[in-house]
Amino acid sequence: MHKYASAVLLCLMVVLPVGQAAAQDKSEESEEEPIGIVGKATGYVDGAQRKASVQFSGFMNQVDGFFSDASSNENALNNDSWARIRVDASRPAGEDFEIKPSLKVRVSLPNTEKRFKLLFSTEDDDTDLVGGNVERLQTSVNSGDSNNASAAIRFIRSARNNGNADVDIGVRQREGDIQYFGRLVIGYRKKLARKWDFSASNSYWHYSKSGFENRFTIDFRRPLFYQDNLFFRSYSEVNWRKGRKGAIIGQTLGLYSQLSEQKALAFEFIAGYHTALNDEIEERYRGHEFRFRWRHNVWRPWFFYEVWPSVSWPATTDFEKSYGILLRMEMVIGQR
Repeated sequence: MHKYASAVLLCLMVVLPVGQAAAQDKSEESEEEPIGIVGKATGYVDGAQRKASVQFSGFMNQVDGFFSDASSNENALNNDSWARIRVDASRPAGEDFEIKPSLKVRVSLPNTEKRFKLLFSTEDDDTDLVGGNVERLQTSVNSGDSNNASAAIRFIRSARNNGNADVDIGVRQREGDIQYFGRLVIGYRKKLARKWDFSASNSYWHYSKSGFENRFTIDFRRPLFYQDNLFFRSYSEVNWRKGRKGAIIGQTLGLYSQLSEQKALAFEFIAGYHTALNDEIEERYRGHEFRFRWRHNVWRPWFFYEVWPSVSWPATTDFEKSYGILLRMEMVIGQR
């Protein structure tokens, strides 16, 4: 899937800026002092991103009209569809350096009264939860699942204000095969005493060839020192699937701070545990990791970079201390 994501990235970062530059009206050139190569390049990139966002939103409105039988102009301003392009350069603890591009698209259909969405992703996991991925500490058996593209339609049914039920039907490349799948997601959230927020969800997948997978999560969070921009979070996950003995348990404890509208910082502790030994798993305890996460919106509102330094004691290296790093660049197209 690297080829597909790379192709998309090159189109957006190279072709669109060139096309935008060619479309510039020469009559609009300023007669004042030249702004220089850097300024012109910045203008081209801004124009390319703006044009891509407009074209993307326009196409999404056409898709919305197709599904809802409505004019593409209806609710156009309410279409919050977006596309996210990421490039990760990482060296996980005890592993080799790698560069991995990914693409995620979420299509909102406001004319359908937000009854369903269209999803496409080449990312490892379809989750927006911070600190939710502890799979690398749990086992290396699932490493073949990464970078597998999936496309699905999501039907949204909210039973009440504090609960939701979503159904996904789609196709995904998984374990080297193209498979059809269905997923049922049931979630519940509630405000507890002493400013604690609680949420729980269960996601059940069934793949046409590899069978079922189930993931149950529990999330607690609480603001600290009466500040909404600083909070503590505990995220627990239990995962089991067909063909694997027992379950994988992951735990993330973290402190998160929104320093400003452009800057965020997190400190996390992550641990993983297997409830049963498998063919390639000789230690039930999979290790633990400490990591910092720095996210910064810089240069333009749609451009972000992240830095994740970490130190780990994984079972794959006999619990010897290992250092890791992840550098991420992210560009958003649309109205996210």
